[in-house]
Amino acid sequence: MATQEEINRVIESTDMVELVSPYVKLTKQGKNYKGLCPFHNEDTPSFVVSQDKHLAHCFGCSKGGNPIQFLMDIKMIPFGEALHELAKKNGIELKEEYRPKQQQQDNSIHYEMLSTAAKFYHQNLTMTKSGKEALDYLYKRGIDDETIKTFQIGLAPAAKDSLYKVLKESNYLELNMMDLGLVEHNDQGYYDIFSRRITFPICDEQGHIVGFSARIFNNPDKTQPKYINTRDTFLYHKGQILYHLDLAKTEILRKKRFILHEGQMDVIASTYAGLKESICTMGTALTVEQAYVLKKYADHAIICYDGDKAGIAASKKAIGIFKKAGIKTHLVLLPNGLDPDEYVHTYGEAEYIKYFESHILDELEYNFETAFLNVNLEDALVVETVKNTVFEQIQRMPSQTAKEKYLALLATRLQSSLQAITIDYDAYTKVNLSTPIYDDFEDEPIHFIPEELEKPSYDYELRLFLYARHSKERALQIDKKLGDSIGAFQPINREIWIALINQYYATYEQFDDAVFCTMLNEEQKKVYLENLDKVRGSNDPYTDSDLECIFQKMHSMHFKAINKDLSNVILNSTDTEFKKKKLAEKFKNKKKSMLK
Repeated sequence: MATQEEINRVIESTDMVELVSPYVKLTKQGKNYKGLCPFHNEDTPSFVVSQDKHLAHCFGCSKGGNPIQFLMDIKMIPFGEALHELAKKNGIELKEEYRPKQQQQDNSIHYEMLSTAAKFYHQNLTMTKSGKEALDYLYKRGIDDETIKTFQIGLAPAAKDSLYKVLKESNYLELNMMDLGLVEHNDQGYYDIFSRRITFPICDEQGHIVGFSARIFNNPDKTQPKYINTRDTFLYHKGQILYHLDLAKTEILRKKRFILHEGQMDVIASTYAGLKESICTMGTALTVEQAYVLKKYADHAIICYDGDKAGIAASKKAIGIFKKAGIKTHLVLLPNGLDPDEYVHTYGEAEYIKYFESHILDELEYNFETAFLNVNLEDALVVETVKNTVFEQIQRMPSQTAKEKYLALLATRLQSSLQAITIDYDAYTKVNLSTPIYDDFEDEPIHFIPEELEKPSYDYELRLFLYARHSKERALQIDKKLGDSIGAFQPINREIWIALINQYYATYEQFDDAVFCTMLNEEQKKVYLENLDKVRGSNDPYTDSDLECIFQKMHSMHFKAINKDLSNVILNSTDTEFKKKKLAEKFKNKKKSMLK
């Protein structure tokens, strides 16, 4: 353990104002600095920072302390990790270092390389002539120097190997550069992945940079994708990472909610307007894994996506995923098809906050409002389409009170009488078979699935094998909890799983690949070894929340397979009562898939 003398050196070497500033907007008052407490809601600043005494203290909730304590609380990390981070920041070598988990796994060199890349991009944006065009673009988008510094925004140079040369001069290995998705190689040599794009570092929950998102700017070539993200690596899995969570998690805990946006620019705009609990996914739809990560911090989601067709569809899908994770959901629909970045830029931060907080909708309200987006109610055919869309929503509502409320709202919106709308609704329900299914849950996108494999269970099966290889106790717990859901496995993987549980662990306590392979036939052995290659270096987190999300997925797929068979039965039947009975079974299966 570090000595008290070493701990004192770390505390005294840390600039408390510099440490606190990324999390609290400080104002100098005499010898001290003051700001709004990052640990609880308040309107009047009561969080005081003393630069001389190396202390921070909130006179409202009593949170704070020395630099180590502050970092522990704000990042939710243990004492050893906070001490190590501050010691490294101040150039202090501990005789017996506390090493966080990532350091123990020898990833420190990789984090350093990614940090070097981020600093290079940032300096290229802010300190070179070539960065002026990108800086002007950001300024026009309402992004100021403080924002650029806080989010470490940078610019990848136009030269194809600029970053490669910088990393090479720092004695980093080409293999590591390629493993981290920074550099690639062809017949002409090594070249940078990102070129002439504005870069946004992507951090994990602990604040380590694990990848980049790079945005195009001032480019007339419309065929170019707006964003290019780091491909999946052993540090970065796009289906698990959430942009800005490392900085937002304190505010999420304080406000007991998080705001989910579509892109980085929206997160940045919302954050600097005052909604610091804003996060976004990395160019993909929300995954179950991400929902469970967020649930560690809050069980209330507010989705604020674009109001276009794609944004609405993604919002509705996210609602289903959050429900599976036990997270209550509300939504905000910005007017005139604007996204948060555009709204802030057009109307200002204060108006954005005012509109956001006063237009938080529940699921029923959101579905109703989106039915009227971008439609011409002067067109009789459009009116019929909108009416039937809302009728379908109303028919699926579990409450008669809610049905009556939205029939009345529909009548008002269409400038029709409630009697006429009710007559049309009754006619609609006679033609369209009522189902007790309230929500449609489609399959979530899977992270790092091999493209050539069609079955969505594949990735989750392999992750279960990783867990099961960890210990006999864990394997037997997994098998017990899986139960009938093992039916969702691909047949060959199901055979391998049964051999692992019923043969290998019936004989051995510790796992050994070589011994296990002797228990498999040639086909099983071939597939098992291929599976290992697929997930090798995946840096599996071995967390309860990650494992729980896999159970949910396998359980859900098991009942979806049953429901697929029921759908075929319903489709081939002409008996209305029989069809209703089978539809009710499908609904029960959907509920079961959410409860386990």
